[in-house]
Amino acid sequence: MKLHGSTEGNLIAALRSSRRLRGLKVHADTLQHWTDVLRHADHELASGQAMPREPVMQLAAELRVELTSRALPAAQD
Repeated sequence: MKLHGSTEGNLIAALRSSRRLRGLKVHADTLQHWTDVLRHADHELASGQAMPREPVMQLAAELRVELTSRALPAAQD
């Protein structure tokens, strides 16, 4: 996957999109892109390349929560 801009910027964009589309169905390609951005951030964090480290860690954690919430089945009434 090729990112355009910084890892931090891509995480921010993915979070904004995910939050804006919360509760709505999204294309599989969109979910895959968000997952790929998160994997890229995790790789940078693990290798010590993530800059700035703390914001990237926080944004990655927030995106992980967003993706996890999408994987949970909807509550049944």
